[in-house]
Amino acid sequence: MQLVRDAWYAVLSSRELGDRPIARRRLGLDLVFWRAGAGRVGVAEDRCPHRRVALSAGRVSGGCVECPFHGFTFDADGACRSIPAHPDRRVPRAMRLHALEAREAHGLVWIWTGPAPAPDAPIPFFAFDGASCAGSELAVPVDTHYTVGVENQLDFAHLAFVHRTTIGRFVAPGEVSVELEHEGDRLRAWRTGASGAVELLGPNIWRLDLGRSWQFLAFAPVDEGRMVYYVRSYQRAVTLPGLDWLYGRLGRVSTRFILQQDIRVVETIPRGETRLSGLGEVLVPSDAAIIAYRRWREARRAPFAPFGGDDREPSREAEGASTDPAASRS
Repeated sequence: MQLVRDAWYAVLSSRELGDRPIARRRLGLDLVFWRAGAGRVGVAEDRCPHRRVALSAGRVSGGCVECPFHGFTFDADGACRSIPAHPDRRVPRAMRLHALEAREAHGLVWIWTGPAPAPDAPIPFFAFDGASCAGSELAVPVDTHYTVGVENQLDFAHLAFVHRTTIGRFVAPGEVSVELEHEGDRLRAWRTGASGAVELLGPNIWRLDLGRSWQFLAFAPVDEGRMVYYVRSYQRAVTLPGLDWLYGRLGRVSTRFILQQDIRVVETIPRGETRLSGLGEVLVPSDAAIIAYRRWREARRAPFAPFGGDDREPSREAEGASTDPAASRS
């Protein structure tokens, strides 16, 4: 999968992580996620290096993910911490889990795409000035590439047509002029003469700024043809604990309906990532924010296949073990 490199991708809601490991496909990879203790989140290939069993079917033990087949445990860095069948033997160097660098922040789990080491600085995020998003979060799967989801939220001209019965009912079809501010990984765009600006913080989080409230989206890549929207509504109208949750919960109904209007259309676009050229498209001036996003992403995209090359040592390194079938017949 082609991704923006040296970037933090929001891939999961913290609400999905509990006491047990979970399986999720993200960034084109089958991954296991678990809470590793001391504020850490473990994210790794969902296969035990011993017999390739899914670790997500196991449990969490002492901050490590434990394989359900033979009880091998692995920490968040991928190191094997125990082999119950051989408690007093050296753990083979080959017995290592393919792990990814991950953090939990802002109620989301993030994966670093490298290849440079992740910076120690906090993960970039939006300022919401103490607004509440309680009760408003949604996770909505979509059958499209995440770049299509991003671009749909940078598109001003679709409002009068896709959302003619909801947020576009007061937007008359007509000339659409788009203004931009673009600096580094931050792209801000708005329709000339209209209120409300959208802001993309690359590679995959976005918000709509309405002054005293904001709509937030994270576009979590699943694979070449699927993504998940993580949606929140931040607001300052109701901030009392409990009432803010109810307010956010009620808002989920309209938010889901509006998003489904988008999904009905974007799922008809051919699957696959968007590019600057070669897609058979004819872009127009109102696509200015989409074009700016594509140019930014084109300069940063690269193949992401961290588990594609197996650098582990052969399994014959396991003490006292043999991979020769004849050995079992002697």
